[in-house]
Amino acid sequence: MVLAAFCRAHASRLLARLAALGRGPLPVPSEDFEVGDDLALELRREGVFARTAATRYESTAEMARQHADLSSAWVCELNRTEEQDRSRELLALAEGTFLSLDAVAAPAEP
Repeated sequence: MVLAAFCRAHASRLLARLAALGRGPLPVPSEDFEVGDDLALELRREGVFARTAATRYESTAEMARQHADLSSAWVCELNRTEEQDRSRELLALAEGTFLSLDAVAAPAEP
């Protein structure tokens, strides 16, 4: 129960961070949705933005570890994996290759 509350709080912080950046959660399309050129371009842009954010979180986590701030490093690593997953999913949507359940369950690639 504590873990579920922590996950909800973490998701809330991530959404607040996205809103502060002028971005927000994307709507979930139906499975037979046709991705047009404009939407594919925006999905690619958002995917690249998420990949860049993951890289920034990685360097921030490393800096936090160097300063012996392990709690911040842990949060940055959580955020990094979230952004990596988001990037992978958005880029797959942009290419029109929807993720299978096995691909969603796979760990994020560095």
